[in-house]
Amino acid sequence: MKYRACAMSLLAALATATAAHAASHDLTTFIQEQDLDGDGKVSKDEFQRGRDAEFARMDRNGDGVLSHDEYVGDYRQRLERELAQRPAGERDEERTRQMRQAEVRFGVLDSDKSGGITRAEFAATGWGMFLRHDTDHDGFVTTKDVPAKDAK
Repeated sequence: MKYRACAMSLLAALATATAAHAASHDLTTFIQEQDLDGDGKVSKDEFQRGRDAEFARMDRNGDGVLSHDEYVGDYRQRLERELAQRPAGERDEERTRQMRQAEVRFGVLDSDKSGGITRAEFAATGWGMFLRHDTDHDGFVTTKDVPAKDAK
């Protein structure tokens, strides 16, 4: 029974890691999406493991760089799954808006304008969000951290 509980926890953590999204601006969402072990807080190590897993999942050819097609294509696939849950009349406008944002995000993440997002570029934006949420600077993001004033 103990083995089964550990296995289930591991599977849940892996599912969360591979399903992780960009680090959210909202504190509660950030914790829900990045808390791999379900303890209600996100450590630096836990956050790094999740980001590493997300990068590896998106880097389909394994070259250590997210191409435009890998990054935007991955987002498109996740978006289409999400849009399938919405009324048909809302899908086209939302798809257009979200895909425009994906293009903008790619351009921002590709900070050296090389045409691809390196692991370091991907990590830099994630760490910025972690630090934004860790307002008490203890190395953990928890609900005790005061949400940033500009969080939406």
